[in-house]
Amino acid sequence: MTWDRPTDQFLVYLERLSQACLEHDVAEIDKLLRLRLASHLPRQVLDELEYFRRSRGRTHRAPLRILRHLHKMRHLAASAPDPHQLLFPLRDATRSLPPASDAGRRRAARRR
Repeated sequence: MTWDRPTDQFLVYLERLSQACLEHDVAEIDKLLRLRLASHLPRQVLDELEYFRRSRGRTHRAPLRILRHLHKMRHLAASAPDPHQLLFPLRDATRSLPPASDAGRRRAARRR
């Protein structure tokens, strides 16, 4: 998996997780959270999955965070990469600063 585009395997993993949450299948949630792909999930999604794992089917809450994350990943996987996104070279931040005046250097020396 790369950080800029989700793989089909990751999308299937998210589908299985969201389906397990909708069905309140605690055993399936446990099994999926033990897989290595769980390390790619954001903290808020993991917290929600932990809530559903511990609720044992006693909740009427919808798994909104996992469903939102799945929706975002689907759109990210379906979109074509923008070739113009990283065309601009990054500048050195210190070069863009104006030269310090004598008064500014004296103030900085007094602060130290």
